[in-house]
Amino acid sequence: MNYPVFSHETRRQAIDKLRAEAKPAIFDAVVVGGGIVGAGLARELAIRGLKALVVEKGDYASGTSSRSSKLIHGGLRYLEMFDFHLVFESLAERHWLLSTHPHLVQPLEFNLPIYARGDAPPGARSTGALGIGLWLYDALSLFRTPFFHGKHSAGDCARLFPKIRSQGLKGSYYYADAMMLDDEVVLETILDAVRRGATALNYVRAEKVAEKGSDGLYDVTLTDTLDDQAKPVAVKAREVIACVGPWTEAFGSRVARGSARKLKPSKGVHLIVPWSRLPLERCLVMYHPDGRIIFAIPRKDLGAGAEQVIIGTTDSAEHGDLDRIQANRADIDYLLHVLEQYFPDAKLTEKDITMTYAGVRPLLDTGAKSEAKTSREHEIWRNDAGIVFMAGGKYTTFRKISQEIADFAFPKTSKHAHDDESKSVLSEPADYAARLEGQPIWGRFTDQWVKWKLAHHAPCTLEDLMFRRMPIWMGGRKAFEQALGPVGELARAHFKWSAEELARQKAQALRSLEERLRF
Repeated sequence: MNYPVFSHETRRQAIDKLRAEAKPAIFDAVVVGGGIVGAGLARELAIRGLKALVVEKGDYASGTSSRSSKLIHGGLRYLEMFDFHLVFESLAERHWLLSTHPHLVQPLEFNLPIYARGDAPPGARSTGALGIGLWLYDALSLFRTPFFHGKHSAGDCARLFPKIRSQGLKGSYYYADAMMLDDEVVLETILDAVRRGATALNYVRAEKVAEKGSDGLYDVTLTDTLDDQAKPVAVKAREVIACVGPWTEAFGSRVARGSARKLKPSKGVHLIVPWSRLPLERCLVMYHPDGRIIFAIPRKDLGAGAEQVIIGTTDSAEHGDLDRIQANRADIDYLLHVLEQYFPDAKLTEKDITMTYAGVRPLLDTGAKSEAKTSREHEIWRNDAGIVFMAGGKYTTFRKISQEIADFAFPKTSKHAHDDESKSVLSEPADYAARLEGQPIWGRFTDQWVKWKLAHHAPCTLEDLMFRRMPIWMGGRKAFEQALGPVGELARAHFKWSAEELARQKAQALRSLEERLRF
């Protein structure tokens, strides 16, 4: 596959070109938000032959889209909410991603432990309900699943999950879902959109959107958030589409006469421990005493010496600064408590935590009593100024959501929604493997990986590289500091930074790391 150069330099050139236009450039759509839905929409619009510009005020995937459980899944727990449509749709998209992107999305076995009556940890579901639910889960996938659900013996369960609570353990039910690196899927989607003709700009804010004029176009003012001295850029658009997740209400209030929908932001916190402290061979599904599902997800795919386990997630109301979301003491205690219930002999404490991360789900306020019971369905609408908004939804269904937004905004192009091109690959597995050759930096990630990212995934800062172009941050402070030197030197050569600028970039990356460890 022929990948375009998509770097900080092409970003600067694109901004300069837009600023130099005698008249503002006209786009069919300006997409605001560079998370997974904005990326997917830019790709979908480009497939339909529309001229799209996607802008992101920070780095791509710097919000919710890099702070998920890093799973592609149907959502077994949504069966409990009788949300069959969401599960069916999610499983169909899981099948597309697994079948076309084996280098980005890999099958993962999930296990639900079974205990004798009276010995199960608080909150666990009944054995009969689990069996019925798993059969229905496979059926809703139309039996297009990496493997069908089944049952492990108590002995197999103890082998797969060392130190699991053994009293009354009878085995486990298992079923299939998948894992990925969430920011990587966003970046591959953005790159595919650019390859197809879209323009994508990170660190560019949609500062102002004027209502449609007599020409039927929106006037959009853009600012470069990396250069506060630069002149604003003016463009015009037939449609402005906000895919800004939990920032929906804030964006609507700031530039667009309100969003016309109320959100119920929900914070999800994960913690990470070394695989050596919790050596799981499969993903374990645990239940908090309050009934919420908590995953313990082994990530052995990161490479030798980099194996980690992700535990999460919480689900609580969030009313703070959406740009500075982090775990707090209550979040950590909540997750450690469920680990103590299922792995009492592991004796995990906060000292074992190598990293935490937190994100905010952009849930629609449906009047549900709790965040956990709030639907994950999405909604698309226009506000009073005619701007298109989208909120809700699951990461897994980003392509389907993107198609629906494109149909909504450009109904005459809807016949293309299910073309083969819409189902085509984002990148080729063989190309992806070649990026991992070279000198190791951390786990399976190498100097060639960093160089490819610099040329094709448009990082603008060292923090972009260390947090969203490779998952080194997941390894904790020691791994991060060790990798900062070689990655920093590669970045310095690419960006032509001075020694002083490199030092500043390193300091900022370390500050961002420390924020994730402050709880």
